[in-house]
Amino acid sequence: MGVLAWITGVLLIVGFGLAGISKVTKQQQMVDAAGHMGMSVQQFQMIGGLEVAGAIGVLIGLVSEDLRGLGIAAAIGLALVGIGAVIFHVRAGDKPPAFAPAAVLTIVAVLAVVGLAGM
Repeated sequence: MGVLAWITGVLLIVGFGLAGISKVTKQQQMVDAAGHMGMSVQQFQMIGGLEVAGAIGVLIGLVSEDLRGLGIAAAIGLALVGIGAVIFHVRAGDKPPAFAPAAVLTIVAVLAVVGLAGM
């Protein structure tokens, strides 16, 4: 297994996993962010569920050679979630520091796809 896959995979698991858990459990910061972006808390929770599922999919793809395709699909899904997050931040008028984490995790997700596909 490649170093790129492991490093990017762990970053995705931690980054999207924690962000997703915060959304699913309705942490106040995420409730505020949902309102700021014009979304309901339930929509934000659904996104959080997708983030957690994606993080779990990446983990499975890392630890199981037979399920590497699941990890690749999960990383692609997380990249799409990240792109959506950046778009929503920009539409809400946020400055780059507010959406930098989403942008960085999106790049990491794309690198994870490359790393997982190249294992």
